[in-house]
Amino acid sequence: MKRLILIVLILTVMTMGVGGANLLAHDETFKGTVIATLAAKVQVNVIDDKTKKESTMEFAVTAKTKVLRGDKVVTFADARIQKGERIAVTVNHDESMTDATVIRLAVLVGQ
Repeated sequence: MKRLILIVLILTVMTMGVGGANLLAHDETFKGTVIATLAAKVQVNVIDDKTKKESTMEFAVTAKTKVLRGDKVVTFADARIQKGERIAVTVNHDESMTDATVIRLAVLVGQ
Protein backbone atom coordinates (compact mmCIF):
# COMPACT_ATOMS: atom_id res chain seq x y z
CA MET A 1 0.00 0.00 0.00
CA LYS A 2 2.83 2.40 0.87
CA ARG A 3 4.46 1.60 -2.46
CA LEU A 4 1.24 2.49 -4.35
CA ILE A 5 0.97 5.80 -2.50
CA LEU A 6 4.62 6.55 -3.31
CA ILE A 7 4.08 5.78 -7.01
CA VAL A 8 0.96 7.99 -7.14
CA LEU A 9 2.84 10.80 -5.39
CA ILE A 10 5.77 10.56 -7.81
CA LEU A 11 3.46 10.56 -10.84
CA THR A 12 1.57 13.55 -9.46
CA VAL A 13 4.77 15.55 -8.97
CA MET A 14 6.00 14.63 -12.46
CA THR A 15 2.69 15.67 -14.02
CA MET A 16 2.73 18.99 -12.18
CA GLY A 17 6.31 19.60 -13.30
CA VAL A 18 5.46 19.10 -16.98
CA GLY A 19 2.32 21.22 -16.68
CA GLY A 20 4.24 23.94 -14.88
CA ALA A 21 6.79 24.14 -17.69
CA ASN A 22 3.97 24.71 -20.17
CA LEU A 23 2.62 27.54 -18.03
CA LEU A 24 5.99 29.30 -18.11
CA ALA A 25 6.27 29.14 -21.91
CA HIS A 26 4.03 31.78 -23.39
CA ASP A 27 3.51 33.82 -26.48
CA GLU A 28 2.35 37.42 -26.58
CA THR A 29 0.70 39.06 -29.55
CA PHE A 30 1.17 42.76 -30.21
CA LYS A 31 -1.37 44.51 -32.45
CA GLY A 32 -0.82 47.81 -34.14
CA THR A 33 0.04 49.74 -37.27
CA VAL A 34 3.17 49.40 -39.39
CA ILE A 35 5.51 52.39 -39.21
CA ALA A 36 8.25 50.99 -41.44
CA THR A 37 9.79 47.78 -42.75
CA LEU A 38 13.50 47.18 -43.00
CA ALA A 39 15.46 44.28 -44.50
CA ALA A 40 14.75 41.95 -41.57
CA LYS A 41 12.70 44.09 -39.19
CA VAL A 42 9.31 45.66 -38.90
CA GLN A 43 8.58 48.76 -36.80
CA VAL A 44 5.09 48.84 -35.34
CA ASN A 45 3.05 51.41 -33.45
CA VAL A 46 1.65 49.08 -30.78
CA ILE A 47 -1.47 49.79 -28.72
CA ASP A 48 -1.34 48.54 -25.12
CA ASP A 49 -4.60 46.69 -24.37
CA LYS A 50 -4.72 47.91 -20.77
CA THR A 51 -3.62 51.54 -21.01
CA LYS A 52 -4.71 52.14 -24.64
CA LYS A 53 -1.47 54.07 -25.15
CA GLU A 54 0.69 53.72 -28.25
CA SER A 55 4.37 52.90 -28.25
CA THR A 56 6.84 52.05 -30.98
CA MET A 57 8.28 48.53 -31.05
CA GLU A 58 10.69 46.90 -33.48
CA PHE A 59 10.45 43.19 -34.22
CA ALA A 60 13.17 41.12 -35.90
CA VAL A 61 12.17 38.77 -38.71
CA THR A 62 14.20 35.55 -38.54
CA ALA A 63 14.31 32.33 -40.54
CA LYS A 64 11.82 30.91 -38.01
CA THR A 65 9.27 33.73 -38.47
CA LYS A 66 6.02 32.59 -40.07
CA VAL A 67 4.40 35.36 -42.13
CA LEU A 68 0.69 35.04 -42.92
CA ARG A 69 -1.15 37.20 -45.45
CA GLY A 70 -4.71 36.18 -44.60
CA ASP A 71 -4.48 32.41 -44.22
CA LYS A 72 -1.66 32.03 -46.75
CA VAL A 73 1.96 31.58 -45.63
CA VAL A 74 4.25 33.93 -47.57
CA THR A 75 7.84 35.09 -47.32
CA PHE A 76 8.56 38.37 -45.58
CA ALA A 77 9.48 39.94 -48.93
CA ASP A 78 6.37 38.60 -50.70
CA ALA A 79 4.13 39.97 -47.92
CA ARG A 80 4.76 43.49 -49.26
CA ILE A 81 4.02 45.07 -45.89
CA GLN A 82 2.91 48.69 -46.28
CA LYS A 83 3.26 51.67 -43.94
CA GLY A 84 -0.02 52.26 -42.09
CA GLU A 85 -1.16 48.65 -42.50
CA ARG A 86 -2.69 46.80 -39.52
CA ILE A 87 -0.45 44.02 -38.19
CA ALA A 88 -0.32 41.45 -35.40
CA VAL A 89 3.09 40.23 -34.27
CA THR A 90 3.54 37.27 -31.91
CA VAL A 91 6.73 36.77 -29.90
CA ASN A 92 7.74 33.95 -27.56
CA HIS A 93 8.99 35.47 -24.32
CA ASP A 94 11.06 32.39 -23.56
CA GLU A 95 13.09 32.85 -26.74
CA SER A 96 13.22 36.60 -27.34
CA MET A 97 11.17 39.69 -26.63
CA THR A 98 11.86 41.09 -30.10
CA ASP A 99 12.07 38.12 -32.51
CA ALA A 100 8.75 37.67 -34.28
CA THR A 101 7.51 34.08 -34.34
CA VAL A 102 4.35 34.91 -36.33
CA ILE A 103 3.33 37.98 -38.33
CA ARG A 104 -0.33 38.23 -39.35
CA LEU A 105 -1.55 40.59 -42.05
CA ALA A 106 -4.86 41.10 -43.82
CA VAL A 107 -5.36 39.95 -47.39
CA LEU A 108 -4.44 42.67 -49.87
CA VAL A 109 -7.33 44.01 -51.94
CA GLY A 110 -7.24 42.53 -55.43
CA GLN A 111 -5.59 39.27 -54.44
